[in-house]
This record gives sequence, C-alpha cells and structure tokens, in this order.
Amino acid sequence: MMLAERQPATEVLAPPPVVLDPPPVALDTVSLFFDFDGTLVDLAATPDAVVVDQRLRDALDSLAERYPGRVAIISGRSIEQLDAMLGDHARRFAVAGSHGAERRTPEDGHIAAERPASLEAAAEEFAAFAAANGLVYEAKSLGAGLHYRMAPAFEPDAVALAETLADRHGLTLQRGKMMVELRTPGDKGAALRSLIDAPTMAGTTPYFFGDDVTDEDGFEAARDLGGAGVLIGDARPTAATYRLNDVAALRDWIAAILETR
Repeated sequence: MMLAERQPATEVLAPPPVVLDPPPVALDTVSLFFDFDGTLVDLAATPDAVVVDQRLRDALDSLAERYPGRVAIISGRSIEQLDAMLGDHARRFAVAGSHGAERRTPEDGHIAAERPASLEAAAEEFAAFAAANGLVYEAKSLGAGLHYRMAPAFEPDAVALAETLADRHGLTLQRGKMMVELRTPGDKGAALRSLIDAPTMAGTTPYFFGDDVTDEDGFEAARDLGGAGVLIGDARPTAATYRLNDVAALRDWIAAILETR
C-alpha cells in the first residue's frame, strides 16, 4: 500500500486510509527527519506531561543503527528539553531544536545563538499572563510558549498578547496546536537543509514527518530537495505529499521499515 498523495491545497482534503508501508523509494538512499510532539509522541495537556515510552526509545536506537547518520529530530522544543526527555538516546542522531535556531551534530557539536534580552522581557510577560489566567507557560532556550489547551477561551487574548510582544521586541511569532510561541528566527526547513549537508546525509532523499503548521517549512524543504513530507494526523491543506493517521500509525510505520531488509 502506497502512502496517500496530497490533494491541492485549494480542495477539501478527504482522509486517506492508514498507511503503514515505507516510502516508495529505496530506503538505503533516504534520510529521515522527525518532528517530536504530535509526531513521535502524542500531545498532552501540558508540555511536561508528554510520555516517552520504552518502545520509542528502542525504535530510535534501532533507526540509528540501521541508518547511521541519516536520522534526525527537528523540534520546536529546545535541545535541552529533548535531552531531558530522551536521555542518551538523543545523542545517537542529529538534533535541531527551537525550530532550527539551534542544532547538534557529531561533526559540529552544539551550535546555538545566545538568548536575547528582548526574548527574556517577552517571556516575563508571557509567564505573568499565564499565571494570572490559569494557562501554561513553557520556557525554552530560544523561545517562550503560552499554552491554552486547558483554557481555550483565552486563545484570542493569548494571540493578541503574542502579536503585541512580537512587534515590540522584534521576535518571531509562531502559532501551533492550542499554543502560541515567541522565539528567535529559525524554521524547520532551514534546519533540514543544513542537516542534510552532513557527509552521512549528502546525496540522500529527505523525508520529513510532522503534524503541525510549524512543520510546513520542513515539508516544503523535503519536497524541494526531491523527497517528501509526511503529515501525521487529520487531513488538511499541506505541503506534505503523504499522510499517516496518528502517532501510533507512525510508530507502526517505523516498525515496518525496521523489519524490511
């Protein structure tokens, strides 16, 4: 069964069936890039409630062994957050955090900009707003998140505050699933383009797996480089070429390619 093709963004997308087959290319020529939240792990009410189970840790280790140097995580979380959740497993592959504003590779080590004072000032206002209204503030190395999943009525106020602070402090405003984030510049597409220049990935075909609008840059970059994006979740207009229904379907997809030889 082939992965379901994307419909034009101007059309109403019909949900294709669950797809468990590997991409229709030779896997030995592919590099795999994964978003984290909503892709490798299910979303939770708060960022720190996300569960990383042993099955995922084992799968990541197996991918690193099967495709050495050709697996990466590109996340909106900071590298520090990913390390805290994945432990030593996160050091077995390339990682780009903070929407690509920082990255760590075996060749270059950890490269990141300094946290600007403007972000610190905006983060303080985000934190105060969250505390006053029962929302969740998420501190990141190069960003600050405001989550309203548990209080969706505050979405207009949260977005308005983020827009004001982004303009005032010259920060990038990033919307996600039931959250808004202020951060330093960076995008997942640029991160993918940077990582695929590594000697172990050079000349391979990129596949980027993600669930959110924050992953669209990654889908576009993978497509432009001759690969494809794979949307995890419900059908919607997207630059992704393929789709899997949910995190569980991606876990099964990974298990299937690990069994393929």
